[in-house]
Amino acid sequence: MKLYFPALDSLRFFASLNIVLLHFASSHLLSYIKIERPFFTADVFFLLSGFIYSIMFCNKEPPKLGPFIKERFLRLYPLHIICTSTIFAIVLYRTSLLDNTAYAIKTLALHVSLLWAFVPGQGHHLNQPSWTLSVFFLCYAATPAFLGFLSKRSKKTLWILLAISILSLMYFKGVPNAFRGVYFFSGMLLGRLFFTGTIPLPKRPLLNDLLILLTVILICVNKFYQPVLYSALLLFLANNKGFFVKILSMPWLRAVGKASFYTYLLHGVAIEFLHLYLDKVAMWQYNPFNNVPATIIIMVVLYGSCTAYGVIARRFRGRG
Repeated sequence: MKLYFPALDSLRFFASLNIVLLHFASSHLLSYIKIERPFFTADVFFLLSGFIYSIMFCNKEPPKLGPFIKERFLRLYPLHIICTSTIFAIVLYRTSLLDNTAYAIKTLALHVSLLWAFVPGQGHHLNQPSWTLSVFFLCYAATPAFLGFLSKRSKKTLWILLAISILSLMYFKGVPNAFRGVYFFSGMLLGRLFFTGTIPLPKRPLLNDLLILLTVILICVNKFYQPVLYSALLLFLANNKGFFVKILSMPWLRAVGKASFYTYLLHGVAIEFLHLYLDKVAMWQYNPFNNVPATIIIMVVLYGSCTAYGVIARRFRGRG
C-alpha cells in the first residue's frame, strides 16, 4: 500500500487560502470579498495531520514522545514567537488597547506560553491563528500513546470509536477551540481503518472523481455535516485515483500546500502591517489593497515566500 498521498498536500493549500481570505475580508482590508463562513476550517489541518501520522506509524513502533515533540516544537514554535512579537509591537504602536502595562505583559505571556487558546478572554488576541499550535501540541503529546492504543484495537472497535468521534463533532457545534483536537484523533482513526483496507473506496478513477466533486459541492453548500464531508474528501483524495488527484499532485501545488500552515500562522502579521499602512500613511482615506489585482499580489507574495521557506527548510532537514 502506498503510504504517501500527494494530493493531500494540495488540500492544505485550499484550506488555508479559504481561511486567509476570510480573515483579510473580516479585517476590513478586503471589503469587496463577501465570505460568510469558511468552506474549509482549521479542522481540516487537524484531520489531515492525524490521518498522516496514523498511516506513518501503522507498520512502526509509536515514536518516542520526547524526540517527537521536540521535532514539532522546533519546526513551528520559532515562527509563532516571531509572529507574536511582531504583532505585539505593532499593536503597541497602533492602539491604546495595551496601555495598561500589566494587561500587556499578561497578554504577551499568554501567547508566548501558548495558553491564550484556553483562556481567550484573559488577554487581547495577538496572532489569533496560533491557537491551533496550542491544540496541536496537546495532540502531539498524546500521539504516541494513542498510536499504541489503536494498534491493539479490533476493526470493529475502530469503527465504533470513529462513529462516536464524528457524531460528537456534529452534535457539539461551536465547541471551544481547545477541544477541536478531536478532529486530529478522528483523523488517526480514519488512517488506521484506511491502512487496514476496511473502508470501501471506488476502484474506478471516474467514480472517484465524481465523488470528490460531489463532496466539494456539499462542503460549499452545507455547514452541518462538515466532519463527515471533510473525512470523505480526505479518503477520496487518499485513494490516489482520477483526474482531480493528478491535478492536486502537481509538484508546484504540493510545494505550496506543504508550506500552507506557515502561511496560516503568518498571515496575521501581514494583516497588521497593512493596517499599519492604512493607519499611518493612508489615514484610512483610501485603501489600495481592496481590489482583485492587489489581493492576487498579496497572496502570491505571502504564499510564495512561505513556499520558498518551506523548500529551504526541508532541504536543510534533508527531506524531499
